[in-house]
Amino acid sequence: MRTFLAAKTDHDELLHHLLMDRLWKMGIIVGAVVIALIVMAIVARKVGRR
Repeated sequence: MRTFLAAKTDHDELLHHLLMDRLWKMGIIVGAVVIALIVMAIVARKVGRR
């Protein structure tokens, strides 16, 4: 029973690590897209004023 619990904990930690890794990568991509959109909006406004 003890080994089963240990194995379950390891599996959960591995799953959690993989999930966090995926979320982290997605977060970077989403962040980059948001920054790009903000920069584009600022540039468009500056160009529009001229």
